[in-house]
Amino acid sequence: MKSFVVLAILLLIPSIGYFHRQIFLSELKPRLEREVEGILKEEGVVDPGVRLDYLDAFISGAVDSDSQRTRVVARVDALSGVRVVGRASELRAPGWLRVERERGRFRASGVVSEDLVVELAAPLKALPGWDTGLERREFVVDPEGVETWAEFLAYYFREQGDRSVELRKGGLTIGGDTTSGLRIDWLSKASEVVPKDMVSDEFVLRSSPYHFPGYQPESLQNGTVLGQLRRKLNDSVVTFRPGSEELQSGDRDKVIIAARAIITAGEGARYAVGGHPARDGNATENSRLARLRAEIVGKILVDHGVLLRQIETRSFGVAPGGDRDNQVEIMVK
Repeated sequence: MKSFVVLAILLLIPSIGYFHRQIFLSELKPRLEREVEGILKEEGVVDPGVRLDYLDAFISGAVDSDSQRTRVVARVDALSGVRVVGRASELRAPGWLRVERERGRFRASGVVSEDLVVELAAPLKALPGWDTGLERREFVVDPEGVETWAEFLAYYFREQGDRSVELRKGGLTIGGDTTSGLRIDWLSKASEVVPKDMVSDEFVLRSSPYHFPGYQPESLQNGTVLGQLRRKLNDSVVTFRPGSEELQSGDRDKVIIAARAIITAGEGARYAVGGHPARDGNATENSRLARLRAEIVGKILVDHGVLLRQIETRSFGVAPGGDRDNQVEIMVK
């Protein structure tokens, strides 16, 4: 008799398992899926999806940030009867990437995929360890434009100066030292990486590239000679009266002293003799007058022995917050 009871129980076990499975598939699974989908929608997950393998949940979609991804996973995992498996690898978070140069040193930071190659193309050079600020994660979607921005980086960082570029959420942000002309040029170039309306800037305007903090002249490498020369040239800045082309009394002597300093520094050095336009009035006329003043100073330099090939006369740009209006300044190139 006992053997018949045992046999009956053994025969019932598959049936019980079958009915439990049917109950799960017809009632419990749909309910759990609806609960998980509700959480994904509440959290704003884009293209949300859920797949249940009994109580193991695989969730998919795109979120705005890593913190949101962590929160979504935690909420789903906290549901009674559900556990998130596979490190929720199907739930993607957007990555971001920033490359910046400060005091001549490059640094990369951001959150990118595990297999993204982040490097600088020649002639740009980065020191070993420049990318230690990068976090690499399996679930990250690399920012749009990163596959095609190598040419932009080489172009953007060609000029000296501290500046940065960042790709994030479909947009590209550039910032740092620039001039009005370079700003227009770089914004145009950036629109080749992402759409024009997704480009933004946080630039600091300077009068010229020679006014970038930390600018290192290429025509004069001797640090001692350069330091002495810069001090003398800084003392030789001349100021014109508003609207005037006449050099004020005493300023001619400053230019002559500058000529002697330039001659002493040697024939290899090159100089930008630039006029700073006034801020007020007609911008075109102010720029023309600034260049004319620079030419007047340049002629005095040549008349007192400076080689013509050593100097370039030009109008500098207007930089917000400066105090150089109506001045002519000599910068080592």
